[in-house]
Amino acid sequence: MILTLDLWQAISLLATIVGAFWGIAKMMLNQGSKNLDEKFSQINKRLDGQEESDKRLERQVGDMRAELPREYVRRDDFIRAISNFDVRVDQLRLTIERALLERDKH
Repeated sequence: MILTLDLWQAISLLATIVGAFWGIAKMMLNQGSKNLDEKFSQINKRLDGQEESDKRLERQVGDMRAELPREYVRRDDFIRAISNFDVRVDQLRLTIERALLERDKH
């Protein structure tokens, strides 16, 4: 079976095939572009949510830093406070002992 085409038929067939490939390629590129746009918009929404979460976390950390010196005592400060307390208790003990000794003398 031999297929004979005139020149204008061959050109028309070639133009139709090229046009079909061109249309399919353009359609695929448009779909790919839409998919990319959707994915980027989803990523942007996630990033916006993440930025808000990061800001909230930064505020919480800042609040904790502000509260930390008021709520917690450093080990050195605790030792100093306890040693001052011990000194006062010892002084009170000595005062009571002196008072008792003086009372016994009289």
